Amino acid sequence: MTYPALDEIFELTLDGDAPENRPLEMVRADGYDEPEKWKHTGLTVTGQQTRRGKLVLVGYCDSFDEVKAKLAAQGTIPEGQWREAFKARYPTLDGKGSIGVADASWASPHGGASFPYVDSFGFSLFDSADGGFDERWRWLVLVGK
Repeated sequence: MTYPALDEIFELTLDGDAPENRPLEMVRADGYDEPEKWKHTGLTVTGQQTRRGKLVLVGYCDSFDEVKAKLAAQGTIPEGQWREAFKARYPTLDGKGSIGVADASWASPHGGASFPYVDSFGFSLFDSADGGFDERWRWLVLVGK
């Protein structure tokens, strides 16, 4: 199934207890060097949960704080583990740009805050929360209960 259209509401299910969905296992699975030296400082999803989400655009942003402020008007910023649920539900990429989860709760061994995303080629990665973000970024937000 290919990615949903912007603002289209869809359901995601995440098993937060599954090893592959644990925050530091995400780093390991993405192929980063020394994943054991990364830290996760945010909230962790536990148990099986189903939530509704949508992909949104927020335009160019000078900072990660600006991204989060604009996203707050469109839904709830999910825990980064929801990237795994999105990938499982939508394995066929559309090549239209990256999809980020604005949860910068991961710290690399070099100390920078990072957030999970899926790039245009379908690879799972973490990006630095420092710097600006162009208008092509799509972001996952949760809506409703």
